[in-house]
Parts: sequence; C-alpha cells; structure tokens
Amino acid sequence: MGELKSAWEIAMEKSKKMGGEEELVRLSSNQKNEIAEIRKVYEAKIAEVEILIQEPEKREKEIERLRRERARKIESLYQKAKEK
Repeated sequence: MGELKSAWEIAMEKSKKMGGEEELVRLSSNQKNEIAEIRKVYEAKIAEVEILIQEPEKREKEIERLRRERARKIESLYQKAKEK
C-alpha cells in the first residue's frame, strides 16, 4: 500500500501540474514522524472535545480551531524542510 499524502502535499502536486511551484518538498523520516505525532495528538484532542463539549456550536468551533492549529504546525514543518 502506498504512503498516505497530506493535503498540503496533494495541493503542491496539483499546483506543480498547473504550472505552479516546481519543487516538491521532501521530508526526512524524522520530520514525517513528527508530523505523524502532531496528527495523533490532535486526533486525541478532537476526540476529547467531541466527548466533553455538549453544545454542538461550541464543539464545532473548538474542533475547527484545533484543525487550524494542527494545520499550522504541519505547515511550519514543511516550511522548515523547504528552507533546507
């Protein structure tokens, strides 16, 4: 089975096909592990929110905040990898 790609990697590939940025960022195994850990931590945080927050509107806002936070952290790792 092939390796799963992040939304960012998929977007970069589409951008490249459309004539955008030519370089796809290559991640080290440590960086990949760090991203996997971020995803695992935020998956747990989101599950916790789904259980603890009963009000649907508040729950959705908090889940969306956590998803944005997770995306920012992952994007930061990609940016660091790109700078190297």
